[in-house]
Amino acid sequence: MLRLDSFLASRLPSLSRRAIHELIHQRQVLVNGRPRKKGEPVSPGDCITAPAPLPLQANEHVSVRIVYVDHAIVVVQKPAGLPSVAQRHTDTATVANFLAARFPDTVYASPQPLEAGLVHRLDTATSGLLVAARTQAAYTCLRHQFHTQAVDKKYIALVTGHLHPTGQTTFFLAPTGRRGHRMRIVAAGKGQRAVSAYTLLESLPQHTLLEAVILTGVRHQLRAHLAAMGHPIVGDPLYEGAEPAPRLCLHAHLLAFTHPTTGQPLSFTSPLPQDMLALVAERRLLTGKAAHAAA
Repeated sequence: MLRLDSFLASRLPSLSRRAIHELIHQRQVLVNGRPRKKGEPVSPGDCITAPAPLPLQANEHVSVRIVYVDHAIVVVQKPAGLPSVAQRHTDTATVANFLAARFPDTVYASPQPLEAGLVHRLDTATSGLLVAARTQAAYTCLRHQFHTQAVDKKYIALVTGHLHPTGQTTFFLAPTGRRGHRMRIVAAGKGQRAVSAYTLLESLPQHTLLEAVILTGVRHQLRAHLAAMGHPIVGDPLYEGAEPAPRLCLHAHLLAFTHPTTGQPLSFTSPLPQDMLALVAERRLLTGKAAHAAA
């Protein structure tokens, strides 16, 4: 027998598991005329009713910069504070809503229309480069590249304290809390293996500006790794010891992959946005302030 949520996932592939669970929680899914829990089994002959999925709402007024576009892909730069994908059909302010308006074919490129063809995601608080597919074939190819770690992803982060010029860390991460918003370090084999490497870009009086590479793809990987090393990213309220700031000082500045149809290598870079540049500049001035105080 299938669970109710598994049955709906097989019949409504355009809905995410979260959306299905929300429908069940709101008692909008009926089995033989009565609401049921998501884990209850369904049997042959049961009459199951659920509301039809609604389309992703297009919104071309979302602030997203187009970096590159052709017949198969779209590369955009996401600002900090903007979600990558819609979680519900009522969401209107995400990168996906923008893509649905400017490139409607992206909605049909991925299995989940709310993703609008986005092959990967950035945390809402993170700025930087994202790639979306415009065809199903392009989506499948790009997803394979991400899955096999054939994509080069580099980030710039401002962290507290000072680090060695280069380094690499390996931790196992697992979600904590009911909804798994935060990741925690666990024993080997108890979670997902996450490997990150970094190179120092600039040593500031009390901070370090570094370039980081994600060698695996685990949620909050850099944020959890750097916090565990005692150097949390500035402006990260989820991880202990992070210095408050108007934004998370993490920017996805390089994205390189193979074009899904031409096979040509592509590489895109994105300069630090002005709000993060301003925060870095403020930390540089700490040298002058400390010298003045000492005098």
